[in-house]
This record gives sequence, structure tokens and C-alpha cells, in this order.
Amino acid sequence: MLELFAGGQAVTLDQVLTNREWRSAVQQQLEADFPDQVVVAVKLNIAGPIKNSLKIRQVFMAGWQVIKQAAVSDSTAIKKVHVDKQRITGPEAFLVLDGQLKKWKQELLRFEEDFALGRLFDCDVMADSATGYQLSRRDLGLPPRRCLVCDEDAKICAKEGRHLLSAVQAASNQLYRDYFVTDLTLPAWSRDFVVDAAVAACLQEVALAPKPGLVDPISAGAHRDMTVMTFLDSAVALRPYFEKAFELGQGFSQADATGLLAALRPEGIKAEQAMYLATDGVNTHKGAIFTLGILIAAYGLATQDKRSTTLREVLNFVQKISANVLDDDLVSPTCIDQQEETAGHYQYRTYQLTGVRGEVAAGLPALAQVGLPTFRDRPGSVTNRLLDTLMALAGAIQDSTLIKRAKTPAIVQQMQDWVDEFFDLGGAETVTGQKYLTTLNQTMIEQNLSIGGAADYLILTIFIGRLSGLLS
Repeated sequence: MLELFAGGQAVTLDQVLTNREWRSAVQQQLEADFPDQVVVAVKLNIAGPIKNSLKIRQVFMAGWQVIKQAAVSDSTAIKKVHVDKQRITGPEAFLVLDGQLKKWKQELLRFEEDFALGRLFDCDVMADSATGYQLSRRDLGLPPRRCLVCDEDAKICAKEGRHLLSAVQAASNQLYRDYFVTDLTLPAWSRDFVVDAAVAACLQEVALAPKPGLVDPISAGAHRDMTVMTFLDSAVALRPYFEKAFELGQGFSQADATGLLAALRPEGIKAEQAMYLATDGVNTHKGAIFTLGILIAAYGLATQDKRSTTLREVLNFVQKISANVLDDDLVSPTCIDQQEETAGHYQYRTYQLTGVRGEVAAGLPALAQVGLPTFRDRPGSVTNRLLDTLMALAGAIQDSTLIKRAKTPAIVQQMQDWVDEFFDLGGAETVTGQKYLTTLNQTMIEQNLSIGGAADYLILTIFIGRLSGLLS
């Protein structure tokens, strides 16, 4: 089965007709309740009997996020929002806005035309008291919708039955793959949206539970000097730094990207000071300050012209920004007082491990190869998919925090064995997988072990997930 439809349930004609009546009733009620506002109804055009699945919902939420931000960036008063992602007949959403019907009809038709997944969307714009309710694409100077298969007029293709259902579904699936799989698409978001995503990523990571060896709302893991509240204070304190990282990326020369790290580092030092002030001296996010700051700056570089970018382009900029970090920090560092030697310097000197510096210099490979694909493809709730992602990351990297606490790189293989056992049990979506995480947490507490590097990678995964719409 094509991946877009995997795990979906076929609907009956009666279910489709009943849903059509439900939608009409909701729209009429909204028009009656808000006679002077514009009502926007959003759904998908998905060919065939399967209208909802994990990946269909990913498509919907990616587009819905763009639509919502268009309203926010226009400073439009939003009167009502309603979203139902789980309907068997497909995800649907409604938005009630101030403004002119014609303006919003143009906005939504352009969204269908310009957004990479827009051809899978059907956006209806209505207002009870407005003229121009039946304005067509032609009336607004836009071409007819194009067929997914042949790019001709979609209405004519449908009327004449030119294409097999399998061909239309394959074309829909290809749109999904182009956007989410081949090279993850990242729209050009505003500074506030990007910073909100960064702060939310830090908050969502610490809120996730149960996490082996890490701080969460249930357990402090192997960290006796901090709680979930410590992390909340820290995440909020980092907001100005995230703003500065984005602004530096937006204003820096792409041709001189290698020099951006020198501009970013003083801001990182300020961010560490803000973190320590907020946490009374506890190191909660030092690794994330380094990796997430570079990633935000790289995204800022890639979206300077306000166009969409891709994950590959952003990670290429991560590599350029970090091009000299290994030589400057590890291979040929300035004189380091042994009393101030970090775990990263010690592990490079002792084991020739490059740690987080090696990760950014390589373009954060586990983000694209492990973190995002795992979250995209694992079954179940968002929480369980994030837990699976954390464990997959823990088994994919040489976690310097884990090695520091174990005092030996041999712990990396032990961690991989634990990860393999967890996934053999079915992962976080199973009862046995959940029990395993709880037991592993106790084991890691007893051995004073923590997967802080994997947690930092999870923050990066959540951040990019929010920018792409995989997580919203």
C-alpha cells in the first residue's frame, strides 16, 4: 500500500454523505453565529476510500499551520478555531476571521496554488452577509486547479475519468514523499514563529515521560540537582538567545557562513549566563544552546529571501557554520586550563571522540537520518512516537553525557543493547515497552547514567518537526 494511506480505514458512502451533512450544518451554524465575519472551512481532497491516516494527518497539519500563520501575520482578529483531525472521512478545520471575503478567498486560493501540498487541500471561504460569495478562481484571475496526474484542468479530468484511481493515489503519495521524505520542506516562518518553536521544543522534551535517566514530570532521573521546574525556567530564559540566533542568520552573508559561529558564540555565552541565573547555577540546556543555536542560525541563513527551504539546505549551512569548530576547539585549541577542561575536551584527548562538535561539523546527521524519520514513521500517539524517537537517537549517537557519567565509551554499546531490546518489545506504543522504559530509568538512576546528548537531539527533532508541520 502507498505510505500515505498506510494504517487508514476505508470509509463507506453512507459515512461520506453523513459527514457532508455534518460539515454543511457546522458551516451554516458558524455563518449564523458570526454573520459579519468570514468563515474558512479546510479539508483535503484525497482520492479513494481511505481518507485518514497518520500521514494524511501530517499533510493536513502542515497546511493548516500555514493557513493559521497567514491569519496571525495579517493581524486578523480570530473569532473561533475548531479542528477535528481524527474524522474517519478526513481531517477538517474551521476558522472564523474578521476581514473581507474576497481577500481571504484570494489568500486561500493562492495557498492551494502555491503551497507545496496545496493541491491536496480544499478551502471554502464564506460569509453570510458578504457579496461575492460564489467568486470562482477565474473571477479572481487564477487558473483552474491542475490535475495531480497530468497537470491539465482537474475538473475536466475528473468529469471524463481520464485517470485510474491508482494513478491519482500514486500522485498524491508522491506529493507527500517530496514534502516529508525526499528532503523535508521547511516554510519560511517569521522570527516569532521560529522562536516559539525553539522554546516549545525545549518544553516538550522535558515534559515527555517516562525518559530513562532524564528529568521529566515523573522522575528526576539521574539528575539530583534539578527538576522539571528547573528546565521550564531555563527554557523561558533562553528566548532572547533564540531570537538573536535567528536574527544573526537572517542578516549574515551566506557566502561567509563560516564566520557566523564567531558572531553566535558571544550570544551563546550570554545565554549560558541567563540559564545559570534562571536555574541557580544548574546546567540544564548548555548542549542545546550550542546545537539549537547553530540550527536556528542556519535556518535563518537559508530563509533570507523569505522562501521555503529544505532540511538538506539548512544542514548544509550547519556544516558551513561549524566548518572550523573541530580544529579550533579540539585539534588546535588555545591553551586550556585543566581545571576548566570540559567533558568534550577530555573525551577528545582521551578517546579521540569529537562529541557534539563532531555532530555539528558533520551537519547533525542523526537529525535527518534517525530523529525525524523515526518520529514521522512510528505508530501511535505523539508522546509515544517522541519516546521512540528519543530511544532511537540514544542508540545512534556517541552520547558524551552518557560516556562522561559511565567513565568509559563502552557504555555506548550497552545503550545500543538497551535500545534494541526496547524496540524488540514494540516500543513505547506497547505496554511492555512502557514498562521497559520505567525499569530502564531505575537502572540508569542506580548507575548514575543520563542520555543528555540524545535529549538535545530530541529538542532539535521537535524544533524541525514544528517548522515542517510534522509536529504542530
